[in-house]
Amino acid sequence: MDNQPLKQSVRMAVVMGIFLPLAETVRRSNHILDILRFLNWFDDYILGGVLLLAAYLVLRQVANGITYLVAAWSFAAGALALSFLGQLDYFRTHTADPGIFNTAFIAFAKGMIFIYLMVGLGLAIKANAIREKQLMQK
Repeated sequence: MDNQPLKQSVRMAVVMGIFLPLAETVRRSNHILDILRFLNWFDDYILGGVLLLAAYLVLRQVANGITYLVAAWSFAAGALALSFLGQLDYFRTHTADPGIFNTAFIAFAKGMIFIYLMVGLGLAIKANAIREKQLMQK
């Protein structure tokens, strides 16, 4: 794989695919056994799984693997954007975060994760452009 943006985007997808479920498990450790709050924390497992699946498809050189990676980054970034805005609302209204950490800390962390996701998305888009250029030259 000589496409450097693709290598970096795949690495980032693996890191975030593992990090999101682990971080949310720690954050919501006070709700893990509450079935009524299952969907409040399980969404990060879905996001992590989508990113890991897309990275796997790229590494296996599945046709359109980069497209799946772009879609996975877009899906994760969109979901996190909504989560980040919700967190900002908690912060604005002085509502305590439902997890075990400070609301301001979680707002900051989600903002940083959102930026990371956008960088991963940008790299995947750039990798797709490089791949398209390589295909045109053949």
